Amino acid sequence: MEDTASRGIQAFIADVVERGGKAVRLTHSRRNPVQVWGDDGTSCIVRVRSKLSGDWQARKQDESLDDDDTGSQFWVFVDLASSPEEFFVVPSSEVADDIRAEVDLWMMDTPGRTRTGHHAIPLSRVAHGRGRWDLLGLAGEKDPSRYSDAQRATTAATLRADAAARASARKKPAKATAALEELVDTRLEVVADFEGYRLVGRFDSGTGTLEITRGPMQGRRFPDPTTAATAVASHISGDVETRDGWEFWRTEQGERITLGQNSIR
Repeated sequence: MEDTASRGIQAFIADVVERGGKAVRLTHSRRNPVQVWGDDGTSCIVRVRSKLSGDWQARKQDESLDDDDTGSQFWVFVDLASSPEEFFVVPSSEVADDIRAEVDLWMMDTPGRTRTGHHAIPLSRVAHGRGRWDLLGLAGEKDPSRYSDAQRATTAATLRADAAARASARKKPAKATAALEELVDTRLEVVADFEGYRLVGRFDSGTGTLEITRGPMQGRRFPDPTTAATAVASHISGDVETRDGWEFWRTEQGERITLGQNSIR
């Protein structure tokens, strides 16, 4: 069965073609960009977000256009639960401004949070973009005969192949990274369990730094275990947490003693 993202892109491409335009999914980003040509020949990049229920999902980092590696001019929100599907077209700058305003309020509510993680976008915040095909240079009325069953099948097959290739690409680097760490990473591996999450990190006894290698905030490096523990606990809970890193983290191998028992501070 096709995933929600692929179904949304397929539905969007079909509507674009039926309105006299052309659309091609781009593969340089995992954020579902599609290049669209209007019926007047103009072109733009859009990011497609799809849902079957609830809210659309974005990231808090989408508050910044500098973080958008797609170079999009518009977002298209696809509601697959509607029959026929509904489409909401909103300029990328407007989406970024809206997310930034919401994240500002979220940060003010509980100081100490980080501007990262998932961000829900409800219908009320994009409803004004319903059916704004004119923003993409497309006609308001569509002609289903423009998009044949053969084209529909080809698009679906291409999207399935793209999804399979992306899934395979995500798995291979992870295995290669794990193998590399086993060979060259001499830092102490530590773990912690917090609110249902298993966190894995690497502690460098020489510098005192701790890098989170698996779990929320993966890839973040902190100057000491306590800063790392406090940051990741606050990120997971959504509240301000204070944790003693020397008690929070435990060694992965052996008896799993606390980092404080294992290290000389």
